[in-house]
This record gives sequence, structure tokens and C-alpha cells, in this order.
Amino acid sequence: MKLNLNQKEKVTVIGKLTKEIIELLEIEIDEEKNIIIWKDRIKYIEKHKSDFDSEEEWKEHVEAIPEIIANPDYVGIHPSGKSIEFIKKIKENMLVAVRLTNKKTLNFRSSYPISEKKLQTYLKSGTLKSVNKE
Repeated sequence: MKLNLNQKEKVTVIGKLTKEIIELLEIEIDEEKNIIIWKDRIKYIEKHKSDFDSEEEWKEHVEAIPEIIANPDYVGIHPSGKSIEFIKKIKENMLVAVRLTNKKTLNFRSSYPISEKKLQTYLKSGTLKSVNKE
């Protein structure tokens, strides 16, 4: 599944917080939950275009958001405790932040590239956990 940058719907389901991630992060959520993106968030993440070498590379990474959520390399809870971070290497290490709420769904907040140095700092500090793929 690819994220449609020109989505017509106000809200789109872009993934699911799985039992595997809930258990890995020890989140107090009873069941899997959908992750949604509001149409206005796509406009919001355009501000990160300059973080990429080209608009095509930005587009490739943004369209991969559902794949990043479905098959992350790393996951963690933001230090504020208010969001889950999914990270996957596409060409860049791409972080997808999802707001934790007590509602039925979880909301996409932002997505942007992070440096390898920052990724390693997060891993050493224990902020991120590696997702073992079998």
C-alpha cells in the first residue's frame, strides 16, 4: 500500500498498530488500532521536502509511510510519551510519528528523515527498539 499524496478523502487509514508493536513497546493498549492520516497532514509534511535530495526522493519516502508503519526497522515511544515513532531505512532513515490517544484510532502526526548518527544515539539510549523480522 502506498500513501496517495492527492487523496480526496478527509481521513485515510494508513496502517495498524499491531499486537507485536504493542507488546514490544509495552504500551497499555488492549487491542490493535488503526492509524489514520487527515488530509491536511500531507500538506504539513511538505515542509520537509528540503530535507531530501529531490522532490522525487521526498515523494518516494512519503508514499512509503504505510510500509514504514507495517514493517518498521525500529520503533519507540517519544520521550514525551505522547507518540510512537516508526523508523525504516528507505534511501534515508525515515521517521513516522503517530500520536497516542485513548480513542479508537491513532493519528499520524509527522514524518521526516533522521540522520544515521541520530538513529544510533536513539538506539544507544534505549529510546528505540529493533523490530526483529523472521
